[in-house]
Amino acid sequence: MNEDNLSKVAHSLVNFLCLVRNNVIMDVNKNFKSLLNGLDDCMSDFSIPPSHTKVILFLAEFNSSAISQIADNLGISKSNMTPIIDTLITNGLVNRYPDPTDRRILRVELTRKSYTLLDTFRSAICDSFIEKISPLSDDDVILLDDSISNLINILKKLN
Repeated sequence: MNEDNLSKVAHSLVNFLCLVRNNVIMDVNKNFKSLLNGLDDCMSDFSIPPSHTKVILFLAEFNSSAISQIADNLGISKSNMTPIIDTLITNGLVNRYPDPTDRRILRVELTRKSYTLLDTFRSAICDSFIEKISPLSDDDVILLDDSISNLINILKKLN
């Protein structure tokens, strides 16, 4: 592959990520507090630190996992995992249980409360995107959809 093309694509991806961060994610972050307030039945006056969020998102992708595997994959020290998992358990977001095949291993899985929280955040993010793209013409929305689909398909090839 031509070095100039690779560099151009890398710069375009950085610009794309900055635009998404500035135009969408910042809006979601602004609305984060009001979103939590709307979840009184699910969450009561608690914020989720980034390390805890990483664990929840990891488990959302992999269903359940050994605590040591979560630590290794997220680059969190094993000694820091215990208080993170304990806090998530206290807040009803994960369950901890012994691995059925090796009782020395502790596994963690998300609770229904976590899935409700994730669904709410996903919905809020979608609403934010809808608000941002609503001024676009139908042709632009179709072009954007096709472009995102192509980008997703290409990025999946990188894994």
